[in-house]
Amino acid sequence: MRRCDAGRLELGEGLEVLAGAVLDAAPPGEVVEMSVASRSIAHDLRTWARLAGHEVTGEAPGAEGRWLVDVRRGRERRVLAPPLPDRGEPARLRSGRFHTGDWRAGPPPDVADPAAGFVPLGAVAEAGAPAFDWPLSRRDQVWADGLDRLVEGASAAQWDASRDVPWAEAGSLPDFLEAAVCQVVTFIAQNEYAAYYVPARFLGAVSPAYAEVLLWLASHVHDEARHIEVFTKRALVNGGRAYALASAERSLHSLLLEHDFTASALLLNVLGEGSFIDLLEFVADHAPDAATAAAARLAHRDELRHVHFGIAHVRRTLERDPGASSRLVAAVEERAARLLGLTGMNPAVTDALTVMAAGSMQPAQLSEGARAVRSLMRRTAANRVARLLDAGFDQASARRMSDLHTPNLM
Repeated sequence: MRRCDAGRLELGEGLEVLAGAVLDAAPPGEVVEMSVASRSIAHDLRTWARLAGHEVTGEAPGAEGRWLVDVRRGRERRVLAPPLPDRGEPARLRSGRFHTGDWRAGPPPDVADPAAGFVPLGAVAEAGAPAFDWPLSRRDQVWADGLDRLVEGASAAQWDASRDVPWAEAGSLPDFLEAAVCQVVTFIAQNEYAAYYVPARFLGAVSPAYAEVLLWLASHVHDEARHIEVFTKRALVNGGRAYALASAERSLHSLLLEHDFTASALLLNVLGEGSFIDLLEFVADHAPDAATAAAARLAHRDELRHVHFGIAHVRRTLERDPGASSRLVAAVEERAARLLGLTGMNPAVTDALTVMAAGSMQPAQLSEGARAVRSLMRRTAANRVARLLDAGFDQASARRMSDLHTPNLM
């Protein structure tokens, strides 16, 4: 028989917690002797036991005025789940750090129960929860190799759009140069809205069994919210205004029409954000003020992670299903068909980039600026092909998809 001394605990002051813990640990039918401080507490314990599904089989006075109550463990359980497993080995810590890549005892499941609810890793699910419906409940739909490192990197690289940009150094630029910067950063912010909404849409579809993917998507959304913030602030800091271009809206709207996770990763992360990496590098290199340069460099650092995820996810998909290549090429073709008529980047953007690169309205400098923008476009196209090859596409498919990619870049 198990024995438990409850000290001077009473119901409502911790006795029910102690009794519940002791009885939960006992198998059904086993009797636990509870020692309580008085006969009145013993009476209350009898009532509690009946309501909790247990049975008091006997009472007797004990030593020094205490009362002994025998409680037989009932078959009812406070939690409708199997007993928790025995405590296992502690987590592996590296230099005192608990890395996301070390929190699983094994690989994530290939297929998760689409009806399972919000069950954290390692938790035992109680019966009786409502059924969920996770459309993305297979690992191959969402996973990327090295995902744990991307999640860790996203956490470590957070920055603040108010504190970490030298806004006082935005400077008093000539009107023509301030107007160019405002148009470029407004164009970037406009595109970052799409980069925010696309991953945000999938957050509610991924099974919690793939918690790393949820952490990744949340970090992606947070990154894009910060990009929207920092580039909008740069547009407004000196009182300027710029255009939100309809051609960009049309291109970005087409991203929202793709509902397949992998095709979205290809269109947004590999093609779109991949192209934006080159644009952000260009802006950082040619920015006429320190605030614009800092904003572009900080955003570039985030976008590199997003591109790495897209490449890793698409590569993993193609390695496991080579036939997926035709489906993904078709997604690029379908988007391109929606964007017939967009034959080049909007002149308002290319002109503004040219002025930024020139830093002047003098003909010789404008010529150099235009040359720099043409070089940017060639470099962007070549790098798109390289990223598509890295993702696992053949040369012909990579070139075709790069050629079909929107001139809006995102």
